[in-house]
Amino acid sequence: MSIFKRFSDLVRSNVNSALDQAEDPRKVLEQTIIDMEGEHKKAKQKLLESMTLLKTTEKQAEGLKKSAADWEAKAIAALKANSEDLARQALAEKQKAEELSTRTAGEVEAQKVSTEQLKSQIKQFEEKIGEAKRRKDEMIARLNAADMQKKQAAIASGTAPNTSALSSSNAFDTFNRMVEKIENSEAEAEARSELLGVKAPEVDAQLAKLSQAQSADDALNALKAKMTTSTTPTAAPAGDAKPADPKASAIEDELAALRAKLGG
Repeated sequence: MSIFKRFSDLVRSNVNSALDQAEDPRKVLEQTIIDMEGEHKKAKQKLLESMTLLKTTEKQAEGLKKSAADWEAKAIAALKANSEDLARQALAEKQKAEELSTRTAGEVEAQKVSTEQLKSQIKQFEEKIGEAKRRKDEMIARLNAADMQKKQAAIASGTAPNTSALSSSNAFDTFNRMVEKIENSEAEAEARSELLGVKAPEVDAQLAKLSQAQSADDALNALKAKMTTSTTPTAAPAGDAKPADPKASAIEDELAALRAKLGG
């Protein structure tokens, strides 16, 4: 449920409760503001969690990049020690670290988008709370003025029982106008959220997962294509044929490159 939807539900619930229980409109408006501020606090907590997750994911991505570089250094050290088997194992670990690094980088970007959207929603919500507070003060002032006019009219007319019952309708008319104003505010909030393209967090999360999975698949396919095109068939010595596995082939290519680098 989006921030604006919760805001509309809170206002509608409080107004309906007031109508059902004949509560004081002033108390209803005050409680509505309190509830809205409570939702605002929850939204800020979600933003804090989102920003924390972003920082954690960024650190993971950096750690994986460093791990890939460390495994390459270990492969070079193994070659210098004339241990090609260890060098192959180190390069295999480097490949794993690079794949995880690419995947985590996609998660970082998705989390950045989610965090920025949440910041934007909270900013708009804060504007709505400010507007609601201003309108609350205005409506309470109008209601107080209506009550004062009713009392003055009752004093001037001698407060006959029948006229008292009749004059009380002014308070209900004022309350109905207040309800209409709040409902118009609800409609405006929902319409603006649709125009701005605000999405529910649940939908954002699903889209982020799809984008993340697609990004990881695309990166992996690109890596496979690169390995396939960079591999040139050579006559291998008997008993030392290269494996058919693309990852193993890439490791052999990188091993040959390291040999050449060390030989140079």
